[in-house]
Amino acid sequence: MPTSRLTSKGQTTIPLQVRERLGLRQGDAIDFVFQPDGSVALRSPKRDVRSLKGLLHRPGRRVASLDEMNAAVRQAAVDRYLKSARSSAPGRTTTVRRQRRPPA
Repeated sequence: MPTSRLTSKGQTTIPLQVRERLGLRQGDAIDFVFQPDGSVALRSPKRDVRSLKGLLHRPGRRVASLDEMNAAVRQAAVDRYLKSARSSAPGRTTTVRRQRRPPA
């Protein structure tokens, strides 16, 4: 098991074996995670983007196309604009046509 000593300034050197295993390089951030049993785990907060694949998948839910996602983002922007226009200018009316959502 790799070990390290703490200096009088509270600093330590992370052993090479640990740095390699976590994929740490100079300047990387390190998370110290307190475990329920009282131990502390050392973790690299960076992730390989491939590890995120399927993170939002919900069984039984169909996958949205890129066009559907873009339409939803556009609609959210219109809704946000309309909400801010209504609250910032009482008595003034703004006409913005709502886009229809594509059929599922």
